[in-house]
Amino acid sequence: MKPLFAIRPKTLKVKALLLAFLSIFLLLTTQCVKKDDSKIFYEDFSSDTEQIAKWKINEEEFKDNFSLLTDGGVDNSGCYKITNTERGELYISQVVENLEPGTLYRMKAKIKTENVEEGRGAILTVNMENSNQIWNASKFIHGTNDWQEVYIDFIANETGKAELCCRLGFHGGTTNGGTAKGTAWFDDVILEKTPADQIQVFEGEHVRFMVDVDKKSISDEEIQSWVTKLDLIYKSYEKLIGGVPYQGKKLDILTTPGVEKGYWALAGNPILWNNNVKIAESLEKYRDNDDWSFGILHEIGHVFSVGTAMGCNYWNWNDEIFANFRMSYAIEDCGGTVSQRDVLYKGRDIIDYYKIFYDETLGQKIAKNNGDALHYTFLRIKEKYGWEVYEKAFKKLYDCNNMPEKELKTSYEKLLYFLSHVSEAAGEDVVITCYTPEEMKLIEQSLAEK
Repeated sequence: MKPLFAIRPKTLKVKALLLAFLSIFLLLTTQCVKKDDSKIFYEDFSSDTEQIAKWKINEEEFKDNFSLLTDGGVDNSGCYKITNTERGELYISQVVENLEPGTLYRMKAKIKTENVEEGRGAILTVNMENSNQIWNASKFIHGTNDWQEVYIDFIANETGKAELCCRLGFHGGTTNGGTAKGTAWFDDVILEKTPADQIQVFEGEHVRFMVDVDKKSISDEEIQSWVTKLDLIYKSYEKLIGGVPYQGKKLDILTTPGVEKGYWALAGNPILWNNNVKIAESLEKYRDNDDWSFGILHEIGHVFSVGTAMGCNYWNWNDEIFANFRMSYAIEDCGGTVSQRDVLYKGRDIIDYYKIFYDETLGQKIAKNNGDALHYTFLRIKEKYGWEVYEKAFKKLYDCNNMPEKELKTSYEKLLYFLSHVSEAAGEDVVITCYTPEEMKLIEQSLAEK
């Protein structure tokens, strides 16, 4: 009787070879699954992680407030615990190197909290030498919460180094001091290039806009058109001031979760645009009304302030006034449009917006410190003499070789010093030709307000 089946030697060799190839394939596939090339840095605080010893604490005198735990983390793995009964700023950090300058990176981690109060709570931040991103942070976590993932996006600088920080409290807070108390646990710290499906980048000649994908409510072509308009604004500010910020490096605008409530955006490089405000609505206003965004133009105006552009700020007492004043110049110069109080103002018409505040204060002979009212008086000078007087005045004011003979102590002294340069450019005293003596007394009284 013939057997039901027979294995020939040749067939056996072929099958053995196939099994060998299959084993190799499965091994390689398994290794590929385990290896994640997108992670530049990963820390799960497990006992077999060589880099644990590289984590540093910032306050040696509070070393008992820091604990490396062998369990209690995500999936009962190890984790790091920071606790503080008083408001403070405690953090662990580790430096990573060889990052690509100008590239957008994301640090993320899982955080659990118990009774965290005050300031910025439990957060992630990234320190870099000569950073212009000092306020940047992850979402702030307060109260008692189970494990949740938070992130911070940042742009690597020319050193290629960045210090990754897991914090309880942060001195860089713009409100409430930033410091916090309570207990926070940190686990699964990851550094990677920011995924393209999370943030989309739009490049202009001078401005780069990086926006959360879920906030992108208009087409790519429409956003690129807006960035082109911001390039025009940038060039206009340069024409007015006579210099550019950050040695001419491209100016970045980055949407971020790490800005306190009440702050629409924060100036710097990048400009941090709070992604808890109506970013999508702002973009739609551009699409529907050609609204270039008062808020973003204001922040770019701050970036062009002295200290970033030319280096001298002895005369500038209130950059909230001058950020908007630069914007008034640029809007008229570029034929741009912005909206305030649901009214669109195009080009020169922006003067009508600032007249509202003049009419409510100085126009009523009320000595109230209102920067928008004072802004209107500067625009009156422009109406009489043209923008050229300001182009000349700013260039001289920002010249560090042109220092005043005496120290300017009060806001009113700084105002008069500013107007003296405008008068020099106009060829006559603008205080006499554009203000009444009564107005100047009211302005002096208002600027003396605390």
